[in-house]
Amino acid sequence: MTGTVLYVDDDSANLLVLKATCQGEFDVITAASGPEGLAILKEREVAVLLVDQRMPGMNGVEVFEIAQELYPETIRILITAYSDLSDAISAINRGKIRRYIRKPWDPDELKAVLRDGIETYQIRRKVNQLETRLIETERTYALGVVAASVAHELRNPLAAMVMGLDLAQLRLDQLLGELHPGGGVLVSHLDTVRKVRHQMDEIAAATDQVTEITKGMELGHRRSDEDVQADLKEIVDLTLTFVRGALLKRAMLEMDVRPIPLVKGSPNKLGQVMTNLLVNALQALPDRPRSENRIAVSLGPDQAEGWVRVAVEDNGEGIPDDVREHIFDPFFTTKTQGGTGLGLAISKRIVEEVGGHIEVVSRPGEGTTFAVRLPAAKRQGA
Repeated sequence: MTGTVLYVDDDSANLLVLKATCQGEFDVITAASGPEGLAILKEREVAVLLVDQRMPGMNGVEVFEIAQELYPETIRILITAYSDLSDAISAINRGKIRRYIRKPWDPDELKAVLRDGIETYQIRRKVNQLETRLIETERTYALGVVAASVAHELRNPLAAMVMGLDLAQLRLDQLLGELHPGGGVLVSHLDTVRKVRHQMDEIAAATDQVTEITKGMELGHRRSDEDVQADLKEIVDLTLTFVRGALLKRAMLEMDVRPIPLVKGSPNKLGQVMTNLLVNALQALPDRPRSENRIAVSLGPDQAEGWVRVAVEDNGEGIPDDVREHIFDPFFTTKTQGGTGLGLAISKRIVEEVGGHIEVVSRPGEGTTFAVRLPAAKRQGA
């Protein structure tokens, strides 16, 4: 199991015993004092910080207070030899520890606690990395949606310009075919028409460039993620971990997960879709006791072979019919504060880029269900 454990204790015998106990399973480094342990934290990444409470100079709670401020991702575990819980309570309140272990500790229990701590640390790191990627992806997609909207608005007037240019060029070609020097036609006039015809060619070439630029601005013409594969179950698990804090405060969670194949699409982008759907579901819930609010996530094979379906359902206030028609439009939002109107528009683009579909069913006063259908990825070597 990857992840470093830092054990801080002023008793050298304890340090040797714990290191021997964990040998072969955990990467353990030791420190004989709080300041020494904090110096190690500054120099290298530590998954679990295991600290004895009773140490001269700086006790365990004081170490945890500094560590949780500077290194919040590190999992903090207290070891105390005293039967009363005052030290542990202080560590929980001030040092935000995850667990505490009493001396003398049992080797099996200690290893189980360390395994749990490392797994929790790794999940936190994945969630933080996912959050960072989601922010970067959303910024990129927000710019893409703006550009695509501009390109869409330019399409009709640009088409009219192209048609007008084609017609003007045709008329000028006809005119040049009818005009000949003599017969009242001046050579200078004929040269002028030829120059205008040449200028029209230059304008047409410039218009073609503008057309290509607007095509490039449309998201549909960008590189597809069809050849990228994603584990949708892992994406759902990570996203739920990401929003778990808000979820536990607001609603009861119901899960229905069945075995599914990998799907087409970027894990980062599909993670953004799941985050948008879950956040929207949370925001749709009214202010009432948590036990009355429900969010259900279902994941499994779709009825159509070769497809996967994931759905997020809430029992919130529902979406009025006139609003539901526009929820996937860029910049459309019903939020008075903090809403950009891009979340669902971006999600729809992401899903459609890989040939998938997203749909919404809502009953005002009863709740809303967003369902995403994605094509399964081709098996390697198929």
